[in-house]
Amino acid sequence: MKFTILGMGIWGRGLQGAGALGEVVRGASAIVPETEFVAPRPAAIPAREQRRAGLLVNLAVMVAHEACENAGVDKTLVPSVFASALGDTDVTDYMCRKLTQTEKLLSPTRFHNSVHNAAAGYWSISAANHAPSTFVGGFVNSVGAGLLEAVTQARAFGQPTLLVCYDIANRQPFADLLPVGESLACALVIGGEAGEQAASQAGIDCELAYVDGQTSPTPPSTPALAQLASANPVGQALSLCEAVVRVCGPGFAGERTLWISATPSASLRIVLRKPS
Repeated sequence: MKFTILGMGIWGRGLQGAGALGEVVRGASAIVPETEFVAPRPAAIPAREQRRAGLLVNLAVMVAHEACENAGVDKTLVPSVFASALGDTDVTDYMCRKLTQTEKLLSPTRFHNSVHNAAAGYWSISAANHAPSTFVGGFVNSVGAGLLEAVTQARAFGQPTLLVCYDIANRQPFADLLPVGESLACALVIGGEAGEQAASQAGIDCELAYVDGQTSPTPPSTPALAQLASANPVGQALSLCEAVVRVCGPGFAGERTLWISATPSASLRIVLRKPS
């Protein structure tokens, strides 16, 4: 399936936006072990609501707005796909511990943030968006499952679709299930046709193939990004974002291929090309 990447948003340790990713890839800045994670503060959510929403929601909303702004699409109209491997493990841990106590009193705020699509709800409110929203949870394959869904929707309905991938650092007992050492979020605005362009930037032409058999996901070629990507399932989306930066770079010719896991027994092959 052919599609276009029209814009992206990123937030992680040393990556406060897509512009910061470009600087790291070009070598203009670096992510070192001493680099601290800065919690996002999405302007679209009032400060009081930011505190109520929590880190996972703020991450997702931050990158969703950035991707739409970079793509030049109408935030109020774009449909969305949200993908997370584990959801808000901080809230899940809180609720499970509370339910083991004699007095099972849950915070109403924490409870309404416990649903897996809470981030999509905050996004729709902050953007005044009434378009359809889909949530995908596929454990370590969530990025691939989300990308496949977003590309399918963009092509089927003939309009750009927002894909948001996000997970936060966790602790025991969730780390026994899937250790996540970094909080990271990436968002992409997907166009349904190769050659489609947004108002603010040229789209990157891509081709997606669903391939039976598991091929190891392609890590970022920048060492600091590879280390960051290895600590979070969203790292597979970070690899795709890095590939976009490299394909957009001056002097790049030809195409770039990377692999993303889609299911335990299948992978996605993504080929990126700079529009001619």
